Amino acid sequence: MAHDSSGPSGPGDVQGPTPRRRLFDYPRSNRRGLRRWLPSFKHLLTFVLLVLSGLFAAVGLVYAVTPVPHTVNAQARQQSNVWYWSDGSEITRTGTTNRQTVPLAAIPIDVQHAVLAAEDRSFFSNAGVSITGTVRALLRNAAGGSDGLQGGSTITQQYVKNVYLTQEQTLGRKFKEAIISVKLDRTVSKDEILTGYLNSVYFGRGAYGIQAAAQAYYGIDVGQLTVEQGAYLAVLLNAPSANDVRNTTEAGRRRVLARWDYVLDGMVKEKWLTPEQRAGMVFPEPIDPRPAANLAGVNGYLVEMAKRYLLDHDVVDEDRLDAGGYAITTTFDKRMTEVLQQTVQDQLAQSLDPAERSADVGVRVAAASVEPGSGRIVAIYGGPNYVRQFVNDATRRDVQVGSTFKPFVLAAGLRDGVQDRDGRRDRISPRTVYNGNDNVVIRYPNGKPVLQDGVPWQPGNEDGVDYGQITLARAMDKSVNTVYTQLGMDVGPDRVVRAAVDAGLPASTPGLQPIPSVSLGTSTPSALDMASAYATFAAEGKQRAPYPVDRLTRSGDTVDLPDHDTENPYDDQEANAVTQVLRGVVDSGTGFRAQALNRPAAGKTGTTDDNRSAWFVGYTPDLSTSMGMFREDAATHAFLSLSGVAGLERVDGGNLPTRMWTTYMRAALAGQKATDFPEETAGGLGGPDTSLVPPNTGTATPSAPATPTTGPPTGDTGTTAPPTTPPATGTRPPATSAPPGGSGGGGATSRPPSNVPESPDAPESPAAAVT
Repeated sequence: MAHDSSGPSGPGDVQGPTPRRRLFDYPRSNRRGLRRWLPSFKHLLTFVLLVLSGLFAAVGLVYAVTPVPHTVNAQARQQSNVWYWSDGSEITRTGTTNRQTVPLAAIPIDVQHAVLAAEDRSFFSNAGVSITGTVRALLRNAAGGSDGLQGGSTITQQYVKNVYLTQEQTLGRKFKEAIISVKLDRTVSKDEILTGYLNSVYFGRGAYGIQAAAQAYYGIDVGQLTVEQGAYLAVLLNAPSANDVRNTTEAGRRRVLARWDYVLDGMVKEKWLTPEQRAGMVFPEPIDPRPAANLAGVNGYLVEMAKRYLLDHDVVDEDRLDAGGYAITTTFDKRMTEVLQQTVQDQLAQSLDPAERSADVGVRVAAASVEPGSGRIVAIYGGPNYVRQFVNDATRRDVQVGSTFKPFVLAAGLRDGVQDRDGRRDRISPRTVYNGNDNVVIRYPNGKPVLQDGVPWQPGNEDGVDYGQITLARAMDKSVNTVYTQLGMDVGPDRVVRAAVDAGLPASTPGLQPIPSVSLGTSTPSALDMASAYATFAAEGKQRAPYPVDRLTRSGDTVDLPDHDTENPYDDQEANAVTQVLRGVVDSGTGFRAQALNRPAAGKTGTTDDNRSAWFVGYTPDLSTSMGMFREDAATHAFLSLSGVAGLERVDGGNLPTRMWTTYMRAALAGQKATDFPEETAGGLGGPDTSLVPPNTGTATPSAPATPTTGPPTGDTGTTAPPTTPPATGTRPPATSAPPGGSGGGGATSRPPSNVPESPDAPESPAAAVT
């Protein structure tokens, strides 16, 4: 009898095999305890899949909407500018961040491998992130790591953090870092990432980037690093301050050396280094930390001058220069600059006693050296310390130069000739004779006197000395004011100004105006201007504008600098004639103390009205140097008299300035073979030429006009008419007597001028004098 299988079975019924139950696959009513609340495996799996899908979707969405930033953060953009001496050694660095970007090709491959061995050995094969490292870092920080987010980052991640993100230690920043790293790795080459990393990562000692680190720890450029040194710099990346062996404990040193071994062993493992190479390596001790030189001492004056040159010539704009990254090689010679600094400071220390003599307070010195023919500025003295006195005395244009201006008057006469009473121009030579007596009335070429306050102008000589009939050469030796003032009028003040500008003085120099007193040095060119202009005579008439920068690069790329054009304002005969006369100043004139240089030299002293400044400007064929001295009230910045300084009744240009010039030049040129001037510049002009009888002067008297006489004709006579200037706009008080004292650079005898018309028909011509 058949049974209905759907009905209940009785005791006699035979049961079929019981089906196997799957894990968790039983009615919830049959589960006991905690199991009744657990989801089934299917439910659990479904839940996990849903979460993972959502997570992947979220990651995908974040990946899609997170761009690689187009701009780097401000910190990563900032670099230092590095300023170098002419020999390539470093002067200083400027900028808030000590960083200098270099191309990857400039970094030795062994140094690159050392960094990879320390930080990311799979760099060239990974996708920009380390999953295991990132997860490990997240777990550690989720557990409450006290040091913030832990490591585990690839080089790409570190680069993204340094360059695109902030340094905040949050899970959100870490997640964003990973996303950007993956995208960056897909769009940028590994070399670009490695370059960016090596130029942005911090190495300690304030050094950002591998170039700054090489300088900070070994005092060399990155291209000179050895494998051992590169391995130590790689060690620093893990903990820059703690791993500096110059600032750690003995235990810390052992830890650093172990890490250094780890890096080198890793290079062997990656076959970047052979076991044989590794075996002979010794830990390279870094140098002691050096305080930032920055702008203290002479550095600030050098940097300021070079920076101003770059800005004034539109080489770079100020914003780009301030952003940094430039390597500026200057023309400054380190040894010469240090010698100049030491010379001035030693001389002032030996001569001055501000505690005992009030006259010794506020004394300042301005000095500059220029290379004749090239225009390179090799040394300056702008002051004792830039951070205490930021005004650069070597470049300021407010100190009168006195009789050091007279060579430009002579150069103008030699080049342009002098105008006679008939309006013709006659050639002159250093042997041309003038009336050198004191208080001679200065006249226009037509014979009319130059007037000051309605009275004929008589500038006078220092100490009221009468020299009688005297050659221009000997008048330069003695710095005779009356001769060179009259010569300036005979040539024409406008031509005198032009001659000075052609030699190298800026046309914008204050006081450089075509007025009668310009020949006495009433203008105020800087010490640098004067050294440059005299260098024109040293270079036989070739003139180049002075410049302080030889080379400029940024990130390895050369930046173009202005061309240095050579002008020829004077032919060699004219320039050499000036040199011949100025050699006489050293050999037998007011600059006799410069004979101690013991090599051919030419120069001119200068001492101004009321002894407000004193100068010596001179040169050899190899170097032109100016040395100026003045005194300034610290509170009002008013110029004070040098009388009484160093216990001297008067500070002449032939005294302290010439002494400093000679001491410096002797040390600056030490070891260099003495170079001779051209043969025709030799002396022999030291006295009056009795074979020349000055016409139209009669018996020389203090009031007689100083009419020139010429030697044998030297060329065609010019016919250029004298130029004129607008009428005078004001007058000055009458001349005062020269200060008492010994001889020097030709002391001043009247006050600074206002504009004076050159026209012989002008009713009055206010004039002034400084010597």
